[in-house]
Amino acid sequence: MRPFIVMSVVLRSYPLRIFNRLAAIWRYLDQMTSQACAKLRKYTVDHIWHADWSISATGRWVAKARRTDTGWQIHAIEPVGMLNQFRHGLNHAAKTQSIWLGLDMPIGFARYWFDSAGVDSFANLLELMRTPDWQEFFDVCKTAEQISVKRPFYPAASGVKGSVTRDHLVRGLGLSRFDQLYRHCERATTDRAAACPSFWTLGANQVGKAMLHGLKNLIIPGYQDGFNIWPFSGDLAACTAKPGVTVIETYPGEVYGWLGLTSLTKSKQESRKEAVASVHNIATDHGIEILPAVFDDIKDGFAPGQGKDDAFDALIGLMGLIMIAEGKRAENLPTATAINTREGWIVGLDAAKIKDPTK
Repeated sequence: MRPFIVMSVVLRSYPLRIFNRLAAIWRYLDQMTSQACAKLRKYTVDHIWHADWSISATGRWVAKARRTDTGWQIHAIEPVGMLNQFRHGLNHAAKTQSIWLGLDMPIGFARYWFDSAGVDSFANLLELMRTPDWQEFFDVCKTAEQISVKRPFYPAASGVKGSVTRDHLVRGLGLSRFDQLYRHCERATTDRAAACPSFWTLGANQVGKAMLHGLKNLIIPGYQDGFNIWPFSGDLAACTAKPGVTVIETYPGEVYGWLGLTSLTKSKQESRKEAVASVHNIATDHGIEILPAVFDDIKDGFAPGQGKDDAFDALIGLMGLIMIAEGKRAENLPTATAINTREGWIVGLDAAKIKDPTK
């Protein structure tokens, strides 16, 4: 029974002024309770896949789960393999069922770039990138002189020390400072440092080259096939309302905290081994079965021949999406128009944790 109804009955004998004041308070609490429940909702998705994406075929791994009568079953962790076959496999399964495909890569660009490029939305950009005028977008710039709004990724290589700088990219794109390259969700949070903006392709944490590969080989052709691209195609409820594929941006680094993996050193197999044991226990507690054959392959922490941290992150991202599907973590999609039409979002990221939300 809603709290307002309960209090209405209890307080009928109280003076009207006191009753009205308390009733207003309980209406507010009732509204907050309803909103909280709405955020933590379950989704009727049938399959969840999560891929750790890379420009290298050996770095592309996918973990797969299917809904069962009792919960979820993780039935495969394997190389993505041939890209057209991967996409067509998704299409075939999605004819009658709903599939989430989580991708550990950015999907969207900073609003400042959209303004400079004169493009109003990410959906329109996907159409433009199929035309001859936008093919240079996929070519990472080798020199600062090549940078433009239609060719914004830089640099192709590090070059001689000091010859490549962030200022080259800022000036080439007509911006005033480097932090304008960040999407809102890429800014530093209370739990992690800022991510690397997609257009800056230098350093160990750069993601732009893998993003370009994913755009060209999966996102653009998938969009033409009818894939939903969250959040540009709507929120998770809207995207999951009928059979089809929904592509979702993820960040396994966010999910580590959800699973309590606070002491993880992802690059070390022994640390991954301990984390896999923890994930297995968490899965069992939440009605998620990891098939014995799959667990036997990964229980030692993903050896070099088993994808190492790429396959590990595919599993972690999958666990995060299952938690969201089961209403144990919120989608946390902001309502800002720029985010939902241009920048995109990392699913599950709490915007309240971003340190500099006004920039």
